[in-house]
Amino acid sequence: FFSIAALIYKQSNHLNCDRISIVVSERISAVVLMIIYVFLAGSFHPTPVVTLVAFAGGTTIFISRVALLASLKYGKISSSWTAVSLSVVIPTMASAIFWKEIPSGKQITGLILVPVAIFLLQEEPGEK
Repeated sequence: FFSIAALIYKQSNHLNCDRISIVVSERISAVVLMIIYVFLAGSFHPTPVVTLVAFAGGTTIFISRVALLASLKYGKISSSWTAVSLSVVIPTMASAIFWKEIPSGKQITGLILVPVAIFLLQEEPGEK
């Protein structure tokens, strides 16, 4: 998903689109899809802790999207990829810590690959 989003952001940057509008449109689309999901699923009663974790994750991913747009415009994407990675890590780790959920194999693989991705996307010495 993040690769598709990065391609959309890169194309919008090439077309000189309003980047913040793209992020807001993305967030609105996510909310609309969530509302549709809630209606189709029947009931949805999150606890306050779930709401807090969701808010923290949503805030982190929003900040990462803004950082991604800025980094696509001005340089490398290492800083924004760090924020994107953390937006996935925080909810996964919170569910493991607070609710004793065992992450799936894919989640464990993703958690292991986050530091690798952050390391690989760091700026080379001498680059600006």
